[in-house]
Amino acid sequence: MTGKHQLAVGWAVRFRGEPPTPDELRRHLWERLAELPTLTHCIQDFPAPRFVPASDLDPRRHVRGLTATAPLKRWQDCVQEVLGRPLPTAPHPPWDLWLIHGYTETPEYVLVFRIHHAMEDGAGHHYVLQTLFTPRRSAGSGDGHPPRHAAGRVSLRGVLGVVNDIAHSFRGAGTWRVLRRPPTGKLSAAFCTVGTRRLLTVSRALGTDVSAVFLTALTGAMRAVALAEGEPLAPLPLSWPLSTRTGSERGAVGNFLTMLRVELPCDEPCPLRRLSRITRQLSPGNTERRIRTSLALMRLAPRPVTHWTLRRLMSPRHVPVVGTYFPTAMPQPSFGDARLDGALGLGAPLPGQLCHLTLLRRRTECELSVVHDGALPQGRDIPQLWLAALQELEARI
Repeated sequence: MTGKHQLAVGWAVRFRGEPPTPDELRRHLWERLAELPTLTHCIQDFPAPRFVPASDLDPRRHVRGLTATAPLKRWQDCVQEVLGRPLPTAPHPPWDLWLIHGYTETPEYVLVFRIHHAMEDGAGHHYVLQTLFTPRRSAGSGDGHPPRHAAGRVSLRGVLGVVNDIAHSFRGAGTWRVLRRPPTGKLSAAFCTVGTRRLLTVSRALGTDVSAVFLTALTGAMRAVALAEGEPLAPLPLSWPLSTRTGSERGAVGNFLTMLRVELPCDEPCPLRRLSRITRQLSPGNTERRIRTSLALMRLAPRPVTHWTLRRLMSPRHVPVVGTYFPTAMPQPSFGDARLDGALGLGAPLPGQLCHLTLLRRRTECELSVVHDGALPQGRDIPQLWLAALQELEARI
């Protein structure tokens, strides 16, 4: 779980106000720890992989303070300060929380939370953030997410969809040479911010949703990368994570995800035709069938079959890029007198991959974060290329 395959994912948030001391942050986290099972467990590999309660939990090992070495242009750049640092290893739970300040003269600070992806998915990250920095809710209050119907019939189309994706994983992902370079293990991150109202306006005008707009603009950005690198213009397979968590699994330890293979039509020059091809792939029927089929597979199939299938769905031959859209809805987080004033999601390239993209949507702003391996220096350009492609799509309204 260390080195280039440690798969540390999570979030970064900015608070406006005087920074706490690391000890104050540790005490606050300790008070909420009973509500956060992912932070009190670790992975036991032998005799079989499983989650076990941690026998040694020292907050000083997990909650760390860091003074930025130089003034930074943007608060998001604080992420780079900790991106390559190893997570705590067994027998300690694989997560950390960094308090970063000193990057600007204004009273503000950044918290960067990272955890091994096997312990938690995006919905789990959101639960940690909400539990730590919003008021406790009364016992028995609902979580706002109705449980999915995990049982029921799995359609033949759903099964065929999984089989088709597995077949693609054996055939490979095409001719994108730039994405088949060996990973270096050195990660960097690039970001851009766009107003939520802007994305909602575009999606409503085009009769679609924000996720389709996100991927359509990403198609334009990756098309620009292909043109600059002399790559043949061909569809780019992307892994689109779908949550299989039910309401009763909110905050539970583990990764509750399945994957849908989406082909970004980088061979298509027209933004509106790109949108049409993306929208068909993201239809509610496709996504719900994949969720139901995955739940049935996890419930009924032997564990080796389930693990083998998930490994094929996440193979870099199958999908060289992962893209995630995560809309958040929570009360305004706070810590003492400080108020949260910026948030972004942090993904991690899967083993063999070079790039992971996350669009985190909040009430007023959406933040695109691109975590990329050193073998893909073009990753630093993707946020600005994405903004240019979004503008190109807006021009067609």
